[in-house]
Amino acid sequence: MASTHQSRLRINSVPVGNDHPSIGQPIVKKRTAIPTTRAAFGILDNRQKPSLLKQSTLRPKSTSTAIPKKTVSSTAVRQPLASNINNKPQITNSKTNFIRKETISQKFSGIPVITSSKIETECEEKMIIGSPIKSDSELQGNIFDIKKASVGDVDSGDVNNPQLCSEFVNDIYHYMLHLESCYKIKPQYLSDTTLKSKMRTILIDWLIQVHHRFQLLQETLYLTVILLDRFLQSCTIPRAKLQLAGVTAMLIASKYEEMYAPEVTDFEYITDKAFTAKQILSMEILMLKTLDFNLGSPLPLHFLRRNSKAGQVDADQHTLAKYLMELSLIDYDMCHISPSRLAAASLCLSIKILDNQEWNDTLEHYSRYSRSSLQSTICYLAKNLLRATCNTNSYQQAVVTKYSSSKFMKIAKREELQSQLVVELAEESKSHNL
Repeated sequence: MASTHQSRLRINSVPVGNDHPSIGQPIVKKRTAIPTTRAAFGILDNRQKPSLLKQSTLRPKSTSTAIPKKTVSSTAVRQPLASNINNKPQITNSKTNFIRKETISQKFSGIPVITSSKIETECEEKMIIGSPIKSDSELQGNIFDIKKASVGDVDSGDVNNPQLCSEFVNDIYHYMLHLESCYKIKPQYLSDTTLKSKMRTILIDWLIQVHHRFQLLQETLYLTVILLDRFLQSCTIPRAKLQLAGVTAMLIASKYEEMYAPEVTDFEYITDKAFTAKQILSMEILMLKTLDFNLGSPLPLHFLRRNSKAGQVDADQHTLAKYLMELSLIDYDMCHISPSRLAAASLCLSIKILDNQEWNDTLEHYSRYSRSSLQSTICYLAKNLLRATCNTNSYQQAVVTKYSSSKFMKIAKREELQSQLVVELAEESKSHNL
């Protein structure tokens, strides 16, 4: 990003560029759970007003001219109603118990009537259960059906735990794989714009620090980057609005993931008031329209948790995989890697570095990736890991500092990260193209 815009990348008025300040105390705003009263809606209850009940009674409109109320007495009004009691439509004794079409057509002329034969025909049509996005062929079977004896059922012990959804967890991940194919990021999508890859790198590095200062969920950070990449590949914005797009993506992701999302004024403050709240809200409208309000993109964290359960990995291996995934967020060359592939490659490299374990059949089944298909992604992850360990990339220091804390088990300081295996894989990345 140009030097004129680096002054905008601030956290508490501290410039964020090549100099990375230490992560300070988190910004915590006191919020209340007391609901506010909305005068426009008033107090809503489930009681029906008597006047509304009278108005909601539907009666067929008479074609005759209405008689003024002054010339009609109360008894005169009741008599026609009483005389119509014996002339009410008769109910048939058939199994379907429908009103005769002749009687209805005489009283409600001009109104289309659905006959019993038509209803029975519609009920005989086959009902398709599932998302309307899926085609019929996708609903025939699940890709996670176990067909190998060497693959274990990782959900067999979760039958009595309703929170783990063991009955349809495979259907959920089947659908998530379908969704990630709908929200693809094009490789090198900034090549046709005025933006450079380094600008994106600086912005993501700054957003990681903002995410850490606000103490947001991990899902919020990954969704922020995905929404930002999807927006930038579909909408061309000037360089001066790149940081505005970044904070707006985090605002939308916070509203989607967080229980208590930061307010617009919080993001106005974190940018050192380089952008006003009105500008952030205007960018939010543009971003939501560009994304067509499709915010439910699958995240690498979702697939990593499933793969970690399938591989029965420990906390160190799972944390190192998260460290590798977060380092890849800054790498522009890896922005188009699908979340499922990124999660599988990160876990594969993690268990290889820490415990020298191999990618088995169970992990291949639940991740849908073989060891050979992950080789190129693993090499790029090793390249990012080596740069972070050797401090050769200054824009990775925010992630390194984050994962050097005790909260993340000081995984960034492990000696295994400087092993000969990492060096060899990083060198091999030069011969691979993602």
